Amino acid sequence: MDKFDVGVCLDSTKPMYNRVVAPVYDDDFKYIVGCVGRVQNENHNGKKWVNSKNFHTGSYLYGYWLAKEKIRELKTVILVEGQGDVWRMHEAGIENVVGIFGSSLSDSQSRTLETSGAFTIVIMTDNDEAGKKAKNSIKSKCSRIFNIVEPEFDHKDVGDMTVEQINLELKPQLEGLI
Repeated sequence: MDKFDVGVCLDSTKPMYNRVVAPVYDDDFKYIVGCVGRVQNENHNGKKWVNSKNFHTGSYLYGYWLAKEKIRELKTVILVEGQGDVWRMHEAGIENVVGIFGSSLSDSQSRTLETSGAFTIVIMTDNDEAGKKAKNSIKSKCSRIFNIVEPEFDHKDVGDMTVEQINLELKPQLEGLI
């Protein structure tokens, strides 16, 4: 988590209080463009994820600042929905992965992908209705420009998988792409 600068907000006067907070950097890793915060306790009454004020998630791909060199090298980008999915993939040694901050790929995010040097997009959205809808939308939006790969996995999302499960279930499907 160190490479993502993730921490916990312990200041009760702040909107991110008692949340795991992850800064979001610009594509060149020069500026923090926003922050995302996730509740630590699933019994929390409010929103699970919150964004810092004036942060527009559709303008960025989470983790792109760390992934872009690997994407250029491998000519492949792996799309997941959330930050936790990106973190888990990095724990498993897969670095050409970015998050779309939810279940839709914006036009701005698409343009970033188009200039990333990737020829292949691996779509690994969540295994729920929103994730399936997102996968179909991404395929529709990107299939004329990119080769599309859709690995299968039986878990809710990549973030719910252990590193061992990723190594056993996903890496064989991603051979040559990671």
